[in-house]
Amino acid sequence: MPRKSIADPETNLTIRQKNLLFAVIKEYCDNNESIGSKELKEKYGFSFSSATIRNELVELRDLGYLYQPYTNASSKPTEKSFKLFVSQLIMGLQVTSRQQKELKQQISDMEKKEAKLSKEISRLLSVTTGGVGFVLDKNQENISGIGNLLNAPGEGKVSEVLDFLDNLDSYKGFLLEGGPKENNKNLDANIHTVFAGDHPILPLGRGYAMVATEIYMPEGEKSVVGLVMPIQFLAKEKNLELLNALNNMLGKPTLKGGSSKKTNQK
Repeated sequence: MPRKSIADPETNLTIRQKNLLFAVIKEYCDNNESIGSKELKEKYGFSFSSATIRNELVELRDLGYLYQPYTNASSKPTEKSFKLFVSQLIMGLQVTSRQQKELKQQISDMEKKEAKLSKEISRLLSVTTGGVGFVLDKNQENISGIGNLLNAPGEGKVSEVLDFLDNLDSYKGFLLEGGPKENNKNLDANIHTVFAGDHPILPLGRGYAMVATEIYMPEGEKSVVGLVMPIQFLAKEKNLELLNALNNMLGKPTLKGGSSKKTNQK
């Protein structure tokens, strides 16, 4: 049967190609290394041959989802493939009761210390994920984990993403007004992503990405909380789950007495 007759019309990928692509991305995210066709077959138990995998990887390169740094090198995922992978992760995100309980306890501990909650949340994000965590509202920005960028640089220039973070206040209005929603088809998740190459307003620098969501502080202040990091680290599910948990817990403005203005709909 011709490939196009069974391909997803949106991505032009077959189920087999998508499974192979996601295996390549997962390997790159976990180990920061590309993987060959033989290793893919052995590690992920694909039923088709290594030769078939090689042919599919070539087609994935032709479609712009993979690239080959040099002749005979294993294929690496492109920004296009990371965008697809992260989108799929976001659609499948769920917050477990255990995650919610742990996060609630952490935030409660912060409040008992009378610490500035926005600063502590940005620190929690950076320590937990290894990226740069930020929380901003109309009056201020809190950023933590700048040093993480130097320890785990992306493929582009660290100076470009540092410049973006230095000028984060310049993008505050845009982010607080809803931010990059046009880049995220899964708006129900309330998690919005920006990849370096696809947004004219947020110049992150090649190889980096941002994921953000809206929260409301206990005093009712609308804020944006997010992560900036190399793409391969952003694509780890646990990092997206943390932001999703924050949105589930703090994503609605509260009235006096702690009740929400809106109730979450299942």
